[in-house]
Amino acid sequence: MSATPFDLLREKREELGLLEPAEASALSRETLLKGVVIGAVLLGVTLGVWALLALRSTMQASRLEKLETVEAEVEQFETRLQGERAKLTQLNSANQELVKGLIGARSGSALMRDLQLRVPQGIQLTEATEQGSALTIKGKARDPQAFERINALQLDLKRSPLVDPNQVRLVKGSRQLQAGSSGGPSTSADTVDFELVVGFRPSIPPAAEKAILEELGSDGLARRLSLLEQEGVLQ
Repeated sequence: MSATPFDLLREKREELGLLEPAEASALSRETLLKGVVIGAVLLGVTLGVWALLALRSTMQASRLEKLETVEAEVEQFETRLQGERAKLTQLNSANQELVKGLIGARSGSALMRDLQLRVPQGIQLTEATEQGSALTIKGKARDPQAFERINALQLDLKRSPLVDPNQVRLVKGSRQLQAGSSGGPSTSADTVDFELVVGFRPSIPPAAEKAILEELGSDGLARRLSLLEQEGVLQ
């Protein structure tokens, strides 16, 4: 008969309610296995969360990079746009200066035609000289009433669309004495030499300018204004 090994601690374990060594070892292994599983799960969850955070951070960094690229492109576009606007402003300014120059260039034919229409009978023009924004007119007025004829010319010039009515003035009017037919004392001439200074009127709208030029027969300059109007550079 085999003898059962005597366990002196069995009674003590039973008294204290402790498990048998084999049972305790199995329970410890089970507990350790559960701990390992739980730890692995927690580690996996942690790694998963970290991976998600890393992926999110990468995506945000990519988005930020794209936004920075877009901002840089917008800034470059705005810089180019400002440059084009500056060029356009400069071009418009140059065009307007050209238009002003063309409008301000008085037509000689229009001026001569206007003078021709306004010279009264008994007046002979001998010289017309343009100096800046004014015109110097010299001529002779025949008697009788020579000075009345000069005054009539002044009044008619003030009604000219090319002339500033406040800038028409007589600067000289004198009779030239001539010697008598028998060589005797000088006698009064039947003409009065005069000199007028006429100021041109300020600029007017191109449409009105063109109408005046057409009326006075200055077709060349009128056509130039029509072309500028078609190009849309007249304001």
